[in-house]
Amino acid sequence: MSRLLTSSIGLVLATSLVACGQSEPIEAPAEATTPASPVAFELETVATGFSFPWGIAFLPEGGFLVSERDGELSYVAPGSEEGVDITGLPDVYVAGQGGVFDVVLDPAFEDNRFIYLSYAKGSAAANSTAIYRARLSEDMTALEEGEDVFVAESLRATPAHFGGRMTFLPDGTLVLTLGEGFRYMAEAQNPQSDLGTVVRINSDGTIPADNPFADGAEGLPHVWSYGHRNVQGVVFDEATDTLYTVEHGPMGGDEINVDIAGANYGWPEVTYGVNYDGSIITTQTEAEGMESPMLYWVPSIAPGGMEVYTGDVYPDWQGDLFVAALAGMKVQRVDMDGSELVGQEALFDDFGSRFRQIAQGPDGYLYLLSDEYNGSVYRIVIAD
Repeated sequence: MSRLLTSSIGLVLATSLVACGQSEPIEAPAEATTPASPVAFELETVATGFSFPWGIAFLPEGGFLVSERDGELSYVAPGSEEGVDITGLPDVYVAGQGGVFDVVLDPAFEDNRFIYLSYAKGSAAANSTAIYRARLSEDMTALEEGEDVFVAESLRATPAHFGGRMTFLPDGTLVLTLGEGFRYMAEAQNPQSDLGTVVRINSDGTIPADNPFADGAEGLPHVWSYGHRNVQGVVFDEATDTLYTVEHGPMGGDEINVDIAGANYGWPEVTYGVNYDGSIITTQTEAEGMESPMLYWVPSIAPGGMEVYTGDVYPDWQGDLFVAALAGMKVQRVDMDGSELVGQEALFDDFGSRFRQIAQGPDGYLYLLSDEYNGSVYRIVIAD
């Protein structure tokens, strides 16, 4: 049985990021929900034919990019219903959960045309997650002047739990999530390893001076937070100055966390989940010095990407969090009142698709990516 936890943690952004303190979590009723939306919604197909689409980036001139886990990046022109392959990608390790992950635009894309791809780098014997920065050609056909600006230091010999989700913060720094490689869960408690972490870098790969371990004495300089299992979604809510992450638990115990500089999120010392064979990982669900989740799910929904809605198309949803669910095969709306959690609503749980990512487009609509070989991009519209 799941419970909801609320917290008043946030990030204060001035010239640099400063972590705020945490209040005591408040327990809400088990299975708390929010009333169903008074308006009916449906999914409209925008484009299709993608091989396990993972990320989407909307271009200022119209159209969008779609990253595909099987090692591709596609451009979808305005009005088109299919993508065109872009050349110039790095050498990607495509195996298991590995491949091309997220794609984001530089905040100054209109001036420099930089895009950032997170991807699995290496081999079966030694791999990690990297960020590749390149310029998108004016004709949208190629990546040019590409280079890795970040490569995770801690190597693994598993094709699983890469993390890979990215977002830019208002100060121009770039956040990347990193999984713990599945077999290396204990490393998530070691800030001198980047397995099971959230990292923060400058766009050129250098380290922000105000990172919590910037001097390297107590943790890797690029580590922002640690104690994570496999963070698959990250979003910054400018209205509340809050960085949210969502991560996979084992069997049960998926979490939404308010992600604070230098904080330890407990995995595997604390969890609401158990091993896939039912055996106990730990009896602890909380511990001194470890952050508790804002919300967790038992059973798991296998969260993908997440978004905070700021548009005008769905006024009742403004400020709410949205989580794409893989095993849950739905979109989970997390009803928020500022930084306080109100309840939840399941959307499109009868559609029959695994959802990898949800993102707000420049038109104010929410877009979904389906996690399948012939995957699609959908737009959430008001039903007739």
